[in-house]
Amino acid sequence: MEKEVPNIVPSLPRLKPFDLSIRLNHLLTQGAWRTPYDRIGFDVVAVHSTKPAPLDPSGETASFTESDLRLREGERKKFARRTGGTNDITARTLSADEVIGEINDTNCVFIPIAIGPFGEMGSLFKRFWDGSDTLPLPKFNKDRPQAKRAALRAISGTTPWDILGKADARWKSEHGNSFFDGSYLTNLPSTWAKQQLGIVCSTQLANHINTSFNHLRYDPSGQVSGAGEEDVDDLEEPEELDWKWVDVDFIDDVFTKTTDTPIPAVSAPLSTLYEGCGTCGKGGCTH
Repeated sequence: MEKEVPNIVPSLPRLKPFDLSIRLNHLLTQGAWRTPYDRIGFDVVAVHSTKPAPLDPSGETASFTESDLRLREGERKKFARRTGGTNDITARTLSADEVIGEINDTNCVFIPIAIGPFGEMGSLFKRFWDGSDTLPLPKFNKDRPQAKRAALRAISGTTPWDILGKADARWKSEHGNSFFDGSYLTNLPSTWAKQQLGIVCSTQLANHINTSFNHLRYDPSGQVSGAGEEDVDDLEEPEELDWKWVDVDFIDDVFTKTTDTPIPAVSAPLSTLYEGCGTCGKGGCTH
């Protein structure tokens, strides 16, 4: 597992389009997964919790939950990225879709990891993770052929899928009933992986909540003020955030056995965040 690798896009070698990626070894043993691709890249997108998913006249809204559709929209935005780039040395400029095209042409698979406000995952990563069915692919504009090509590759039969199920089968074949991590709490690779993912999601959501509390301000009118909706929207606009909606550490620990990341505590009693301190009358005080 590699983190933010450059030289993925030949014309823009400094661009790092993947938060995490796996370089596939085609010289592995016969029992290993066989795929024609050279690399699988993942990019994380945190899905907005209040913006509704785009309406679809085909009636899909009635077939899937609002959360599922928002997650799919987050995946679509990663395929149909907003910005291209220019190579400062060669002066070659790529459009946004041409960037995706070069990712496709370098024999990479691109799988966005859309994460909802409660830790739910988009269907493309869930297919890779545990073999879940995917939602129908979103519609792409006619000027985004490479985005559609990348999305089709992400769900193709030659792209690895259900890696946890296959890891479990391989473990049982080679180790019988032995515990994967030395404990009955993690008897299989899939159990361990899901626990690690749960820890990382819980930790990062707790960090997000803690950060939100730190931005609360006491209002004499009795209102609790903080970052407004327009402030949240502004965070998504700068071009440099196109591939970095959340920090890569959101899922980085899933692929290592580091489970000692502490969940930060709120520095002041919750009651003082909403009402004035009994000593000095200020909100957020720790007196």
